[in-house]
Amino acid sequence: MELFWYNIREMDDAAYSHGLSLLSAERRKQVAGLAMEQDRKRTVAGELLVRRALGGKMGVEPKDVPLMRDADGKPYVEDAPVYFSVSHSGLYVVCAVDERPIGVDVEVVRGAEEKFMRRVCTEREMAYVRLYDDGGYERFWEVWTAKEALFKLTGKGPLLGLSCFALPEYVALEHLRLHGCTVTAAICLK
Repeated sequence: MELFWYNIREMDDAAYSHGLSLLSAERRKQVAGLAMEQDRKRTVAGELLVRRALGGKMGVEPKDVPLMRDADGKPYVEDAPVYFSVSHSGLYVVCAVDERPIGVDVEVVRGAEEKFMRRVCTEREMAYVRLYDDGGYERFWEVWTAKEALFKLTGKGPLLGLSCFALPEYVALEHLRLHGCTVTAAICLK
């Protein structure tokens, strides 16, 4: 698996314009409709990351990556031996690429209300979250990103019903902490 990062603070007007030019007319319209500048930048950064990563894998320029979208808006490349997944949180956008199906999620580590954590986590997961908890919430976001990544990989849910401790036997999880974020990739092993 390869993981690509983009900090939207580093996106200047030229990079934003270039990224926007790579989007279809429909996607540009969607981006223009986003109320917050950070949301627009994250969307454009996601497109740039995917196109750069896939262009490198496919041996084509980013603008020539035949990026398509399914009925739900999920991006894919038809008949390419490469899979990818994109996620964003706060100032960061990540793209995970692999030769096997993959799902990725990133979350900035921040506080979370107990009520929310209990709604999201099974009792077993809450025990894991509480083990060696120093009040930093890292383990909670590790569980959350595992569930999101698994959902993105399998398309099965509901998300809150998934357990990061009860993985299908053909799925592996990889965790990473970087830039104040937790990132989890769920990778199909078969």
